[in-house]
Amino acid sequence: MADNDSGGPFVSGFLLGGIVGAIVGILLAPKAGSETRAELAQQSEAWRERAEEVAARVRERLGPTAETVRDRIAPTVDVMRERFAPAVEGVRGRVAPVAEAVSARVGRGSKADGGPGAEVEEEDSTVTTEQT
Repeated sequence: MADNDSGGPFVSGFLLGGIVGAIVGILLAPKAGSETRAELAQQSEAWRERAEEVAARVRERLGPTAETVRDRIAPTVDVMRERFAPAVEGVRGRVAPVAEAVSARVGRGSKADGGPGAEVEEEDSTVTTEQT
């Protein structure tokens, strides 16, 4: 089977392993705590700079591609919005009264107030009586 990836996962694993190995080596080295902390601070600064460089390269390489994709997709998105707008408005028009009715019913009160729960309770007892 042909392997078409560019080795990205291997490189990522290699770098991560190197970072973890360096940290473990620093922590296990027989040095004073202040020396170890200073060395960790230097290393972390170097790693931060390296990460910024890699991120800049990735943005540099992928930026034009992202722009191209965005430019190609934008007209399609606009066409889809135009086609689906009437359908969405139709659904909103049908759902809005139902949502308002549900909100009104749910927000009316509790069983003690004689709200919707009290009505359901009465209906349930009637149904139970008739079934028995």
